[in-house]
Amino acid sequence: AEGGAAAGGGLGDRQRGTAEGLAAAEGWAAGGAGQPGELDAAGGPRVALSGGGSIPLLGLGTWGLGDDATAGAAVEAALAAGVRHFDCASIYRNEAAVGAALHAALASGRVARRELYVTSKLWPSDHARVREACLGSLRALRLDRLDLYLLHWPPSDDGSLERLWRCMESLAAEGLATSIGVCNCSARRLDALFALRPAVAPAVNQVEVHPGWRNEATLAACAARGVHVTAYAPLGRALGAGAGASLLNEPVVREAAAQLGGTPAQALLRWAIARGCSVVPKSSSRARIEENARSLRLAPREGGRAGEVEALRALDAIEPQQRRMTGETLVGARRLYASVEEVWR
Repeated sequence: AEGGAAAGGGLGDRQRGTAEGLAAAEGWAAGGAGQPGELDAAGGPRVALSGGGSIPLLGLGTWGLGDDATAGAAVEAALAAGVRHFDCASIYRNEAAVGAALHAALASGRVARRELYVTSKLWPSDHARVREACLGSLRALRLDRLDLYLLHWPPSDDGSLERLWRCMESLAAEGLATSIGVCNCSARRLDALFALRPAVAPAVNQVEVHPGWRNEATLAACAARGVHVTAYAPLGRALGAGAGASLLNEPVVREAAAQLGGTPAQALLRWAIARGCSVVPKSSSRARIEENARSLRLAPREGGRAGEVEALRALDAIEPQQRRMTGETLVGARRLYASVEEVWR
């Protein structure tokens, strides 16, 4: 299984994330920007992408935020906490609400466009109309370009991949998206994409990553290809029936949080950052959004960075490894894949 690497193998040379990811957060925090517990005006530490530009390590996931008023309020809360990275998608049905909140902040001068990092995604039903779908997201978000546009799910047949990716490349060439990438792309599918010798390589692969699904094979493939990983569901919450329990109440997570002087959610976010990932936890709670933002300023109670690495390494022992996004809702008549196995192959 992709996520089933041996315990203890997570924070090491394979992803080369531990020192680099924590150093990025620690070095930024040491700079003293912003108020205690808040991000600075640029949205906190960023990591460089292979094709140029950089992505903030911490963002707000916008899936499942509720009605438009709730989604807009979540964006406002995130902006107030200093978050500048917003992970969107047409299928989330709330891009207009997100866009309205971002537009208000831009129009008031509270934020500058260069500070924002906005991602959207192409849903499979729009694979035949890539440019039109991208323009639809831009209109809803009230932007003239996306910082990142992703294939939300790869096509079930590799034969469609080349046409799709050439369309994605044309968006980058036109300036509609600064960077392009993929979501839910397995190591095998990533190899298939690079075998096409893309003119524009995927800058990001957004996949599920947390201690309950370490996803080692995918992370290793991305590291070998220079593809940055954004972790969705980084708190290990269930995304559907039968998708495993939340990690927030795991004793080992609570112990790590105590050693780090933070909360379980903050420990889980630091774990993913230590692997070199950016994270996009979703929340509609102002308190939780602020809590997540403070994860970048944790100061371990003892042992410094070495103590943090040791505390986070304990999370690698969590078993069983189980996806929270099972893919079952994508299977069946008029769905995207013939079987769950095909979803993840």
